[in-house]
Amino acid sequence: MPEPHFLPHPPRQAFRVARQRRWALYAVFTLLLVTGIAWLVVRWLVADPETQAPWLAWNIKFHGAAAFAATFLVGTIWSAHIRHAWSRRRNRIAGGVFGFTLSLLLVSGYGLYYFNGDLLRGLAEWMHWIAGLSLGLPFWWHLSRGRRNAR
Repeated sequence: MPEPHFLPHPPRQAFRVARQRRWALYAVFTLLLVTGIAWLVVRWLVADPETQAPWLAWNIKFHGAAAFAATFLVGTIWSAHIRHAWSRRRNRIAGGVFGFTLSLLLVSGYGLYYFNGDLLRGLAEWMHWIAGLSLGLPFWWHLSRGRRNAR
């Protein structure tokens, strides 16, 4: 029998993400959404800089740690889930939109950390906020289409 990676079409179970990994992804993406929204709320609704500063500092540390965890977890499903599904043309549009939105978050997050200057920094902020707040929609779309197609 040939090696599994030489098979023209991987078995159906190759597309499924293990329950523990799936729940870890859900937890990390939820933490990212909660800390991201909390940062925006404090940043825009709390006027006192002395109240903002310590809260925002701790919040962004949790957000950054969760972003590293999300990057790692998405990397762990690359070979078994993403690559195999893409090669079999399964759920490509929804997965592609979700992947594109994740890519925007990674690039803009990098920009928030490393870009200097008001223009680049401002563009990275807006791109990160919009992509982060809208990520739930492509994620839900990808998930629901994948589950519907699996039936």
